[in-house]
Amino acid sequence: MAHPLFARLDRQLELVRVELANVREAERRFQALRRLDAAGRRGKGLYHEWSHNASLADGVSAVYTGIESVLEAIAKELDEYVPRGDASHADLVDGMAVAVEGVRPALLGPSTAELAHEVRKFRHVVRHKYALNLRRADVAKNLRLAARLVPAFERDYRSFVKRMLEAAPSERRRRR
Repeated sequence: MAHPLFARLDRQLELVRVELANVREAERRFQALRRLDAAGRRGKGLYHEWSHNASLADGVSAVYTGIESVLEAIAKELDEYVPRGDASHADLVDGMAVAVEGVRPALLGPSTAELAHEVRKFRHVVRHKYALNLRRADVAKNLRLAARLVPAFERDYRSFVKRMLEAAPSERRRRR
C-alpha cells in the first residue's frame, strides 16, 4: 500500500512535469515568433525579448518551486525538520542529499543536488526582481538545466519511495 505522503507528492510531481512541458511549449512559440519577426513576416513587431525572457524565467522558477515543495514535504513529514533562515533553500537541497540514519535514505543523488542548486540560484534571481537584467543566454541555460533536473529528480524520487516502501514495517513504525 502506498503511503499517503507519496501519493500526494506523486500528484505534485505530475504538476512539475506539466509546468516544464508548458515552459518548453512557450519557448517553442517564442522562437517561432522571433523567426517571423526577424524575417519581416506578418509577426513583425510582435516578438519582445523581455517578455520571452521573463515568461520562461518565471516558468523555470515555478518548476523549481514545485520540486522544492516535494523536498519540503518530505523534510516536514519524515525528518520533522524544515530548514529556516537565509540559507534555508540551499540547506534543504543539501539535507535531502544525505541519509538520516533510522529515518530515511538520501533522496537526491550528488548530480541531482548539483542541478537543483543551479536552478535554485536562478530562481533566486527571478524572485528578487532581477528579471529586468535577465540575459537570453542565462534563461536558455537554466531552461536546459530545469529540463535535465526534472527527470533526474523524478528518478531519484522514485528510487527513494521504493526504498522507503521496502523498509521493514517495524522500521517504518519506528520512523514516525
